[in-house]
Amino acid sequence: MNDDQHLSRVERRKRELERERLTEQARLDEQVRLDEEARHETHQHQGHEADKLNNDSNRPTDPGQGEHPFLNRSDEPSSERKKKSLNVKKPKLSLPFGKKRKSKPRRDERREPRQKTREPERTHAKRETAAPKEKSRRRKWKGKLLLVLLLLMIGAGYMATRPVTFLVMGSDARVGESLSGSRTDSLQLMEFVPRSRTVQNVSIPRDTYTAIPCEPEREGDKITHAFAYGGADCTVGAVEGLTETSVDGQVVITFETFMELIDLVGGVNVTATHSFSEKGFNQTYEYTEGVSYAMDGDMALAYARHRKTDTDGARSNRQTEVMSAVADKLASPTGWTKIPATYRFMKDEMGLEMNPLQMASIGMTMVLQPQVDKLQIEGEDAYIDNVYYYQPTEASVQAIRDALDLTMWGTVR
Repeated sequence: MNDDQHLSRVERRKRELERERLTEQARLDEQVRLDEEARHETHQHQGHEADKLNNDSNRPTDPGQGEHPFLNRSDEPSSERKKKSLNVKKPKLSLPFGKKRKSKPRRDERREPRQKTREPERTHAKRETAAPKEKSRRRKWKGKLLLVLLLLMIGAGYMATRPVTFLVMGSDARVGESLSGSRTDSLQLMEFVPRSRTVQNVSIPRDTYTAIPCEPEREGDKITHAFAYGGADCTVGAVEGLTETSVDGQVVITFETFMELIDLVGGVNVTATHSFSEKGFNQTYEYTEGVSYAMDGDMALAYARHRKTDTDGARSNRQTEVMSAVADKLASPTGWTKIPATYRFMKDEMGLEMNPLQMASIGMTMVLQPQVDKLQIEGEDAYIDNVYYYQPTEASVQAIRDALDLTMWGTVR
């Protein structure tokens, strides 16, 4: 008989329960062991996947592989893949409202476009923001530069069109004689006004009675004596006091320098305004009124010096005609190249005092073919202490002063 049969029913029940308990415990232990193995394999799989992701970020993705990283694991046996798929239970998350969750791109697919697209966008934005600033700065600098150039042009144009008053002093020193102690044989005050295209030419007779700055002890004297006593400066002061105007530039001409100047510019063309004959240094010249002559230095000097058959005012007019012919010659296209040499000669040999802007004003006036108004101080013969003087009338002197008076715009009133 079996031992179980000798046991009572209670004992048999206890043993059955004990066996069931042991069987259940063994089953639970086995389940725990399987769970531990599955967890351990999951951790290994995640570590391997992280390494693979790092490797994939450094090399291009194979187009033949699938999107999911677990589909192409050919190095694992199929039995292990099936076992993992059975043992590993993935949690399922349910979304609200029954919407399906959109699949997110892989980590390497998300990061790579950021590195490729965002960085160029930043630089592009910087360029777009920097470009308007640079353009605005360039525009500001260009605007300022244009404004400065415009102001300089306006200033230069204004200075180049300012009226210039110029005094021509003709000394009676002969060839080889010194200027010291000589007298002014002729005086011409010329006012060039480019804005009104006019030239005011005032002829002052040599015996005109007026106050002399370098002779303060005397009430007046012949204006020709101012050069003998005080040179060009004293003569300029006497002319300014008589005409009540300011002299900007001056030049002193002798017989010798006069002839050299005419020859330097290549001669001048002058139409005679009076018929006469005059002896020059080389020959005697005949002049017929209304006839044009191509004059060299000697012929032009003889024409300008003559006064035996004419008045002192007519002689001043002839001197003005010769000087105007010189200006016309320099203003012509063939005479432009001779302007530098003429300027140096007049500065070195004739005591020219004139700055480039004043020269530009005179040159512009002559190029515009101005209207030349010839004026002369009128007066009467007078004797003071048995000495002959040319006494100017108050009306004539005032008329000269009014003619030389300009408006605030620099034009003749």
